[in-house]
Amino acid sequence: MSYDFHITRAQDWTQSFENPISVPEWEDAAAQCPLIEEGAPWEWKDIGLQKTYSVPGETAVFSWRHGKIDIKGYYSDKTEEAAKVLAKTLGANVLGDDD
Repeated sequence: MSYDFHITRAQDWTQSFENPISVPEWEDAAAQCPLIEEGAPWEWKDIGLQKTYSVPGETAVFSWRHGKIDIKGYYSDKTEEAAKVLAKTLGANVLGDDD
């Protein structure tokens, strides 16, 4: 299934800047999570290159952007599980575009 979702500390992902996840926090949590691995950098037009991570065998990509982690692409239960583990580590929530 393809649907964008986010790891954020906000109740509404569009407000992630109010209690942001920092890049160092994210990269540390991602590096320690055994469910994901680092992939090729992603070029965001507004913030430049960011590290990406994904679940092995899955195409969905996790990437930091504006105080939250965006998860884009096709995913399965494995990606959802990794998102929940990372959210718990970061003291955050997993929210879909529709919350």
